Amino acid sequence: MKKEIYIPFILILISSFTFGQNRKLTDEQLNNSTAVRINLANQNTCEEIDGWIESDFANGIVFLFLQGGVAPISYKSDKSFERKYGIYFYDFGCIMASEKCTIKYNSKVFDYLTEKNGRKWLKKIRKDVIGLKEWKRASREK
Repeated sequence: MKKEIYIPFILILISSFTFGQNRKLTDEQLNNSTAVRINLANQNTCEEIDGWIESDFANGIVFLFLQGGVAPISYKSDKSFERKYGIYFYDFGCIMASEKCTIKYNSKVFDYLTEKNGRKWLKKIRKDVIGLKEWKRASREK
């Protein structure tokens, strides 16, 4: 009888470690991140992005912005990429922030990923991340 009592306890303990791997952002974390503030950036200069991304990196809440649509698309590989590289995908939906500022932010994240991981992350990233094509083109020219 005693063994039967331990089995459910062990299963519950194991599942709490294996299924609790996805880190969720709180409302406060999201509201203090660039994902919410990017619409407030000066669309001509995007000068605020530099300070905001430093804050995002310091807080461990860094995004890669996507342009979705009415029905955002999520892939199975998104969560594993987010966990592996410590980045969150953020889909703007139908209404995107300034494209120039979004590309500037994402480009800084691409630079960070390359600095930390080399270029192997490029094989795993979603191809629809805003500014990825432009960043690849610019990085080849360097």
